Amino acid sequence: MVAANLTQLFGTLITASHILHFHGVLDAYGHLSVRNPNNASTFFMSRNEAPALMASASDIVEYHISDASPVEPNAPRGFIERYIHSEIFKRFSAINSVVHSHSPPVIPFAISGVPMKPSIHLAGFLGMWPVVLSVPETQD
Repeated sequence: MVAANLTQLFGTLITASHILHFHGVLDAYGHLSVRNPNNASTFFMSRNEAPALMASASDIVEYHISDASPVEPNAPRGFIERYIHSEIFKRFSAINSVVHSHSPPVIPFAISGVPMKPSIHLAGFLGMWPVVLSVPETQD
């Protein structure tokens, strides 16, 4: 097995983050991660920095999938949402990349209990039944 070129992978991760930010998929708090092709038990993700500001490999941190802890103890501070990424990588071994976004068109569905329904041909992944994305209300 030939080891993947991590320099090329990091360049792709940085470029993809810039593209997703440019097109409004990622805001300043969204991020992209990628499973390490040379070690399936770790993944790479930017340090706690806006995707538009990523510039070099020094902006990228390697994390353990098992617990989302940094591989290097003195790694720069990372996004707290890295736990979401690690749980997805842990649960789905065929997944190689995760995007976490605060996309304004989706947020209302996450807080309102309004069901999402397929309305265009590209939304067929939702299936026949509405998907309700909601968080149980808390009592004050």
